[in-house]
Amino acid sequence: MVKLLSSQVRRVDSANSSTTWGLDYLQEEKITPLTWIESPVSSADKDTGEVRLFVRHNANTIELFSDLFFVANLETFTQTHSITDVGSLAAYIGFFGIIWFTWFQITLHDVRFSVDSGYERMCKIIQFLLFVGFALVGSSFSPGGKEHNNASFRLLCNLLFATRLLLVAQYSVALHFVRKKTKALTWPLSLTIVLFVFSGGAFYSMTPAFSPESGNGMSIYYVWYIILAIEAVITLGLSSIWRNLSFKHTHLTERMGLFTLVIIGEGAIGASKTVGIIMGDTRIRLDACLVIGCIVFILMFCWMLYFDNPPECKFGTVRQQIWAVLHFPFHLGMIGVVEGSQQIALAWQVLSLFGNFLSDVRGACISRNEDGRALADSIATSFESLRMPNSAEMRSMTPLVYQEIYNIGNTTGVCSAANATGTGELFLPHQFQTLTKRVIGVLFESYNGVSSSGGTDPGEVAQPAYTTVYVYYWASFLFVVVSFAIFIIITRHKDRPLNIFDKAAVTTRGVASLLAIGLAAGAASDTFIFTYLKSSATLPTVAAMFLVIIAVDRYTKHLSAKTLRRNLTANPESWERELADMRMSESSLASGK
Repeated sequence: MVKLLSSQVRRVDSANSSTTWGLDYLQEEKITPLTWIESPVSSADKDTGEVRLFVRHNANTIELFSDLFFVANLETFTQTHSITDVGSLAAYIGFFGIIWFTWFQITLHDVRFSVDSGYERMCKIIQFLLFVGFALVGSSFSPGGKEHNNASFRLLCNLLFATRLLLVAQYSVALHFVRKKTKALTWPLSLTIVLFVFSGGAFYSMTPAFSPESGNGMSIYYVWYIILAIEAVITLGLSSIWRNLSFKHTHLTERMGLFTLVIIGEGAIGASKTVGIIMGDTRIRLDACLVIGCIVFILMFCWMLYFDNPPECKFGTVRQQIWAVLHFPFHLGMIGVVEGSQQIALAWQVLSLFGNFLSDVRGACISRNEDGRALADSIATSFESLRMPNSAEMRSMTPLVYQEIYNIGNTTGVCSAANATGTGELFLPHQFQTLTKRVIGVLFESYNGVSSSGGTDPGEVAQPAYTTVYVYYWASFLFVVVSFAIFIIITRHKDRPLNIFDKAAVTTRGVASLLAIGLAAGAASDTFIFTYLKSSATLPTVAAMFLVIIAVDRYTKHLSAKTLRRNLTANPESWERELADMRMSESSLASGK
């Protein structure tokens, strides 16, 4: 430390004290040196083999920073892949599973063995670079599709190999420091290292399967997920057998919670983008404000349902690990809810505009039986009233729409009384079939920012796309509410039986799940989907279901607290004994750190 000259130290006298400015300056600017590498072991008993790791009870900023790279991958994938069919949905789930389980393995290491040092920061930099590589793969990740990119799949195999190689190095360093204190954990840590050596080698050995001559590689594609599942089972199994490697007293619970918060935050970013897409080129509309407001309410309610019901402090080592791995379907569902809400809002915008256009055309054709130039002018006026984003997709499709309007105007008697006899709400003469497909196609491509490929009619893509979005949105909602119910059940222990709140919470979430299944079944009818999405009722329905769950939670929590106070007042001796036991356990825990 540099010493200050006496002339640099200025004394400031006051009525009560005198302060040395130079010493205050040194105290404020004092920086603790960053060590090159730090042992994760705080203490060990050589006789019993018990090891106390230098665990943290709170996540540090670099862990939160690494979560942003995960979300950036999802954002990149979402921007480059629109969910238009089951294949694109499967690709989204597949890519999410690959990067989630990679993040999960990194997290399982960090919550036990990561200590801030130069070495750990270098490892994080390498992980950041690898996740940037995942983003590159995600931009062309379409397994089994016509546009499969085997070069990207080979890169993915290499990236998975590199992440496992880094985990081998990190666990080897942890083993080195643990062996200095005790030999008790040599076997489980060695098995963990061997696990990642074999899994990394398996990922690397898959590279030739994605050669240019191998086709789309679907015959070996599923091996990725088999390896990822085996990794998770063995890693958690080892920590269950050797309890010194468990996640008790670590910040694993907080890591899962903060990652959930980051995912919900991704939905907030998407909601802001959706506002610009829906109302960017038009005036502020009450119905659009309601739809966007429902997205915000859904995000807020998701946050409340997760963070207002944190897990119990101690709910068992094995159950904690099950709780952690169950966050995969939960996070998958949460991504579907926050991202799907935006897709549902865009679907409402497209279908409501298309419904207005259809109503105008039916008025000209079915009600007024217009023909020729008058009919063409009415259709053109209605189409021009549709305010769409001025995108490249819109500009390329618009001439095709006007061409079809011209064709209808040159067709004699297309809207004659004899030809316009249908009574259905969506009925138009068959000559309008191509026109309606092209109009909904240009709306779909314009608002969703996608272009049809391979000569596919965008109108043919839009209908199954909205059906897929509708089904996966309700499936995601189902995953989320079922996960909320399971989290409540699994985090209760034998000394903490289910109370009024727990039973009511599980019941309300179960009822919401049944409603979600029933509404998802409506996808069997195209008319139902069109009417339901066009009515803007989907997002208010989800928001209302979340609100009812939260209201029941708050009320039953009040009843549970009231019952507990009454029981404690009636039995003060038992309450004092319980309080004494809690203090003893807390003091023993503090002395063991």
